[in-house]
Formats: sequence, structure tokens, C-alpha cells
Amino acid sequence: MDQTALFTLTYGVFILGAENNGAKNACIINTCTQLTAEPARVSVTVLKSNLTHYMVDASKKFTVSVLGKHASLDTIAHFGFQSGRSVDKFQDFEYKVDTLGTPVIEKDSIATFSCKVVEQIDLGSHTLFIGEVIDATKLINGEPMTYAYYRDLKAGKVQPVSLGGSVKPTKEQVQYECSVCHYIYDGEVPFEELPDTYLCPICGKPKSVFYEA
Repeated sequence: MDQTALFTLTYGVFILGAENNGAKNACIINTCTQLTAEPARVSVTVLKSNLTHYMVDASKKFTVSVLGKHASLDTIAHFGFQSGRSVDKFQDFEYKVDTLGTPVIEKDSIATFSCKVVEQIDLGSHTLFIGEVIDATKLINGEPMTYAYYRDLKAGKVQPVSLGGSVKPTKEQVQYECSVCHYIYDGEVPFEELPDTYLCPICGKPKSVFYEA
């Protein structure tokens, strides 16, 4: 089997919120799919070793926050790169609570869903939870973040976008132009990190003749 075929499937980036007996937690997941419209039902897939999985399994409820392309990598790291068993992820982090008492994260999100678990399927390492949507909110107009976009953003291959969809100006976007032939450097290596021996590929002039455009 060609494993690379799986890489063509589309995934998103979501925050899965959970509450059980007063305890709250949330984690990052990459699968949330609408199954039906009437009644509105979605499915999420959660790693069994996650504390959030335990809470959803016990309480039979969850929330999903759909992260937008404008979302901060810090928000993803906060909920995805640390365990709720060792840190309170909601301490000093703004959130709301839905009618079922489950935490809802609106920061960096474009929409949120509150769900009751109506069915679950054991997938071995993961559990597929099917939830009936009891409430949903469209927060802002914006593009949802895909997992592929997140990986490119983390690797610096793309630039973060603003809420309006435009690219935020960053140091990496500063252009350098040759003062002799007006060639604009567009290489992957930041211009400042190029060696002093770098020459303009058009006129052959040294790095020193370039200026910030």
C-alpha cells in the first residue's frame, strides 16, 4: 500500500473542549466532520491516551472550536503540546462555558460547536465520538486552518494572515533590491543570512549594493 496516498486527505485544526465533574481540559485534534444535517451531527476522533478523551468518554459531551488561518501558533501549542494531567490549560486563558458546562474557546476560532455524544466507536488507538450538535456559533468570517497550512506555517513556508485574510507584514517579507540592475532577491534563505560572498544573479554585483526595498 502506498502510504503517501493518505497525505492527500484533508484535515483541519480544532480545539476539543471537555468537562467532567468540574474538571476541564482541552486538546488539539485534526478530525471533525459533519455527518448529517437533520439532526446536525458531527464526529471527532480522539487519541485514547489523552485526558480529554477520558473526560469526553465519561461525560458524553464535548465542544469543538474551529481555528482560523489567523490563529496563533502559541494557542495551538498551549492546547496541543502540554498535558492537562500536569498543567491547568485554562488558568489565565479566557474561555466561555456552554449550557452543558463544557469550556468553549473562542480565541483564534471562527466557529464553535457544543455537542452531546450519541454514539462512539472503538478504533483501537482512538475513539470516534459522534455528537449531536445542540448549539453552534459562527464567530467571524474567516478561512478555517487546515493541518497542511498549519505545518507550512510552523515551518515558515507561509506567512500568518490577519482576520481580514491579508498577509501580516513580517521580517521575512522585507524585500531587498539590487541598486544596479533592480533585481529583487526572492530566495528561501533570509537575505540577512546570506554570506558576504553572495553575488546578484543578474549583474554579478556583491551583496553590499542591495538595499531594503
